[in-house]
Amino acid sequence: MKIILCFLPMPLYIGKFEPLEIPPMVLYLLHAVLKNKGYEITVVDPYEFIEFENKKSEEELITACYEYLKSKISYDDIVCFSANSFNWGISKEIANRISKNNQMQKIIFGGLHPTIFDEHILKATSASLVVRGEGEKKLPEVIDAIVNKKPLSEIKSITYRSGDKIVRNPDEAYLTVEELEESPLPDFSVIPIEAKYKYMPIEASRGCKFSCAFCSITHRSVWRGVSVDSLEHRVCDIMKYKHMFTQKTDIVFMDDCFTADTERAKEIIFRIKDHLVNSKICIEVRAADVLKGDLFNSIDCNVVKWMQVGVECGYNEGLKKIKKGLTVELLYAALDKLVENGFKKKMFVSFIIGFPWEGFEEINKTLDTIEDIAVKFGIACNANWLWLLPSELWSEKESYGITINEFIFDDVYWVTKESNFCRSHPLVSEDMIIQAHERVWKMTERGLPVNLNGPFFMSKKLLPFRKQNLVVKLGSEVEKPKWHRKAIED
Repeated sequence: MKIILCFLPMPLYIGKFEPLEIPPMVLYLLHAVLKNKGYEITVVDPYEFIEFENKKSEEELITACYEYLKSKISYDDIVCFSANSFNWGISKEIANRISKNNQMQKIIFGGLHPTIFDEHILKATSASLVVRGEGEKKLPEVIDAIVNKKPLSEIKSITYRSGDKIVRNPDEAYLTVEELEESPLPDFSVIPIEAKYKYMPIEASRGCKFSCAFCSITHRSVWRGVSVDSLEHRVCDIMKYKHMFTQKTDIVFMDDCFTADTERAKEIIFRIKDHLVNSKICIEVRAADVLKGDLFNSIDCNVVKWMQVGVECGYNEGLKKIKKGLTVELLYAALDKLVENGFKKKMFVSFIIGFPWEGFEEINKTLDTIEDIAVKFGIACNANWLWLLPSELWSEKESYGITINEFIFDDVYWVTKESNFCRSHPLVSEDMIIQAHERVWKMTERGLPVNLNGPFFMSKKLLPFRKQNLVVKLGSEVEKPKWHRKAIED
């Protein structure tokens, strides 16, 4: 018997998976944890499914992915899927085909989406069990119980089948800093040779000090930062895998709050810069943190490949509603400081439009701010239409007239469906979408480094405005800013 650890890529639309730039760290962390326990492990990386993305129908895609995964599985193996809201649909379909062809197969789900919708996951599949929250502690306990036929009733943070019933055990406390530091480091030695990941993921802290209304992460207001000594060791460890990635591989800090403690962040950068071996770091920065301490006055901007400043709303009323802990005035002060210290070409500012209360007036306020930043500072701005995900806003969706539920994510291609967008954006019309993209396109015609992505179902109608296809200069290289969906769910 062996343990199969699988993370499927997100299907964007028929014939295309999401771009794969960063390996899912969870697979390689769990591989290291379970290997230390003596289990035989097979990791199935999302890159292994890329060859199937050009299939001409959903059925062909699912069948090809299923047949490939089935070839890795023996009769008595335990199959573990890590899922988020974006790859849950295809994971569900493949898990159901596995169980249909072998009803004795043990299937386990973990990750952010199963943590939130644990009972739905068990109702929608024949999975045996859901591991909620941080899996590096719980999954070994679960596998030990299955292998040695021990009861599941004493294992916290799991939801499982017991006859015809679904049992939800109490939550486990979050891992302590000491437990995070004592955990094995991700073992990237088994990354498939065909993978061409651009970035190496690393974790300096887990959780977030804040609780933004639109955010899906479950570790809210529970921030745990490992020691600088431990982080320096992690950087040295991951650099030994550099040859497994592309030649110009840089490090992405997966932290939700890398700059929460600015003195710690400064010490981290000073300590690791000599270990980077021709690599640079990529980080997410909260604008409010920029104004704390002297982090951005003192670090060498050449150590940074790029950094994202997440703003979301471009007007104060919206920032207050999403609980960002930020004002437009504070944002401008932060941008002033970053530009003054040489970070202008290293950064991009990210926005979201289409929040549940937003009509064209509110959307235009955010576009006003985007235009103003691009003109005044010359900083790249990237905007996306809101994907309404499990969050505080999700729990309030009925009050906005939003008529979706967890079943929406069961659809393999849910992000591309017009009906899904319309149901989750009650105040947004097709004309408003076109006008927003036309406005951004006119900004690009003036040479401003701005971009507005999606929605997918409008691709043909937005084609006249796609010349923007944001290409901005970050440092000395030309790149298209992308950002991963974070949280240690991935």
